[in-house]
Amino acid sequence: MKKTAFVIMLLITVVMLAGCTTTGTAGQETARDTIRAHYDYHESWSPGLGCYGKVSGYAYNAGNTTVDNVALDFNLVDTRTGTIRDSRSVFIGTMGAGQSVTFESVLDGECAQEYRVDGTIVP
Repeated sequence: MKKTAFVIMLLITVVMLAGCTTTGTAGQETARDTIRAHYDYHESWSPGLGCYGKVSGYAYNAGNTTVDNVALDFNLVDTRTGTIRDSRSVFIGTMGAGQSVTFESVLDGECAQEYRVDGTIVP
């Protein structure tokens, strides 16, 4: 009886984790003027969200002046079709010279799809 219950739980776990086909990408960068951003994208799964992607990283001001109203735009792009599945904008705000800010956002994906994340800076 215990073996049967264990096998059933193992099968349920495998079925729940199946679907997300890639684990994400690390070390992506984008830049505009003096603002730079470094970010990683990782896919995950949860019972409440299903398959989703998490974008996290940091933005920094490499210049000598303050930049106002900095935002980062992220697009979750289907690698097979080139279509955008989801988009998010992360508002950073004012960045002083040499300042660094961390960020995190969730992008809604579908299981059994392969995605990439394209990021842009909007100062």
